[in-house]
Amino acid sequence: MANTLKTAGTIMAASLAIPIAGLSGLGALGSMLGWLFIKGNRTSGVFLFFVIASAIFYITFRFLINLQKKAHNLVIKTNEETNFKFDKSNLLGYPSPVFFAFDRANRKMASFNSVDGSSQIYELSYLLAWQVEWTNKNRMEISGMGNQIDGTNMRVPAFQNTTRRESFCLAIEVANMDNPILKFPMSERAANEWCARLNAIVNG
Repeated sequence: MANTLKTAGTIMAASLAIPIAGLSGLGALGSMLGWLFIKGNRTSGVFLFFVIASAIFYITFRFLINLQKKAHNLVIKTNEETNFKFDKSNLLGYPSPVFFAFDRANRKMASFNSVDGSSQIYELSYLLAWQVEWTNKNRMEISGMGNQIDGTNMRVPAFQNTTRRESFCLAIEVANMDNPILKFPMSERAANEWCARLNAIVNG
């Protein structure tokens, strides 16, 4: 139970770490540039903001580095114990502490948990299918100028309904009756790259 709670907490922290590191890094850089080049920004408040943002960036960056180190060490340890060749450079699900790695040469895949150091090896046939998924969201956007208002030279703006694709993820289907579909949130580009990579691993 304790390991489950610790894993869940680490998964949540990992999902927040990258955006927090990005925002705090930009905040630290912006405040530093403002301090250096704008005299009006050379105040104790700006300096304090820079210190806090820098500290948050350092903590989250170290957290991500530690996660990566644990993940790589776990894959290396598993390779040494099994004589397989799981690729530590392409981890499906990272920076989550629960991720998959693949051994194309030996037709194996494995799930890892870097929190408790556990791993489970499967035949590559355990992976049944994969696809990119997303959510369609409709929005009203200004498309230009519409009809002229009677008696004036003004025109009302014209609107059109547009559909945007958001919340991309890679969904994989595995041979597990209890949990047959696993989803990994990521950018559209990363999801498409993983789709192509899995095609190469399984069918190459």
